[in-house]
Amino acid sequence: MARLPEPHFAPDCTISVDGREIPARSGESVTSALLAAGRPLLSRSAKYHRPRGPFCLQSSCGSCLVRVDGAPNVRACETACRPGLRVETQNAFGGAAHDLLGAIDLFSPHGIDHHHMATWSQVVNRVAVQASRQLSGLGHLPDQVPAARPPAEELRIDALVVGSGPAGLGAAEALVQGGLRVLLCEQDRALGGRLRCRMHLPGDPPLAWPGEVARAVERAGGRVEARAPVLGLWRDGTELLAAVDRRGAGRMLVVRAPRAVLASGTWAQPPLFPGNDLPGVHGARGLLVALAEDGVVPGERAAVLGQGPEAEAVAERLVAAGMQAERVEGEVARGRGGRRLAALDLADGRRLRCDTLAVATPRMPAAELARAAGAHLELDPATGAFRVKPGPAGLVAPGVWAAGEVCGPCTAAAAVEAGLRAGEAASRG
Repeated sequence: MARLPEPHFAPDCTISVDGREIPARSGESVTSALLAAGRPLLSRSAKYHRPRGPFCLQSSCGSCLVRVDGAPNVRACETACRPGLRVETQNAFGGAAHDLLGAIDLFSPHGIDHHHMATWSQVVNRVAVQASRQLSGLGHLPDQVPAARPPAEELRIDALVVGSGPAGLGAAEALVQGGLRVLLCEQDRALGGRLRCRMHLPGDPPLAWPGEVARAVERAGGRVEARAPVLGLWRDGTELLAAVDRRGAGRMLVVRAPRAVLASGTWAQPPLFPGNDLPGVHGARGLLVALAEDGVVPGERAAVLGQGPEAEAVAERLVAAGMQAERVEGEVARGRGGRRLAALDLADGRRLRCDTLAVATPRMPAAELARAAGAHLELDPATGAFRVKPGPAGLVAPGVWAAGEVCGPCTAAAAVEAGLRAGEAASRG
């Protein structure tokens, strides 16, 4: 079973991947279609041409770069399937599934020091360097010159909210109740953040809440933008200036607002062990979103790496989808497999057979915008990542508040409360 049996998850089109027809659902991501087809191998590493697959499934890593309709370096997790879509893997001779250049890895078990390759002769060294350049890299130039993007749209708004997870939704709701016009930006294709995983943890808001907040924002004269990451945030005199990439519209948006609430959430972090980059290793939240919204069942046997209620909920969701799932709360010594994960060697000496690893370990706060705005960061010893250190009600800089997991691990219920407090404070400020 590669998908849940519900009729609305049935494929309704095909896409071409390296010349092979793959069944897909219109609107789902290319990565979802490939995982449902049992093909997590999507690319090859730049130097040794080792198998690689999508990891985060949420636009935060570079493991799913492909060529789409002649355009290189496009994230497969951000590319919606449609009839006739043409996808080609990059940095592979003969396609990622059968890359002949994978022999480089077989014949260099101790690695390649390209800085000292063939240095006994200047001429031979130049040839070796030129050859290595041809064998690596990230794709080729586009088939045609991309069309010029239209001029950026300019927008003045009362408040900018970055992120539509529990904290961002709470902030947007409070700002609307304060009588402000809000621009709610979400980099993914749908609102909700971790609520889209449908883990149903205690205190989680209802699934209908994101839609209710979006409608309230629009009724109050604001806007909701999905597939619209905020690329930068600056101070321009007494105002904040933000650059928003409206990927769905193909047009930039320049936003001016006197206040902003940053609820940018977190990024998935790869686990640290040899073989952690094999196809089949995925961030747990991205995997659950693909399961909930596209019916993707990524394999037969899953290991869930992590501790606490979220890891437990991930395992329960995978079991309910028909997979065998086992929790791994200790350390992993090594991942085993070739074109796909086949087993984990655990630190206690056991070997766990699995074709999928769902990584539910602590995530890294997406603190880039907050730091650019002047927020102070602090190291969280529990996660090994830097988080935003907020002041009263989440204030991090003049006119800027932060809330939710960007300030450190918290439940969805706690994130909602933090977002409400930040939004109320921002509406008064």
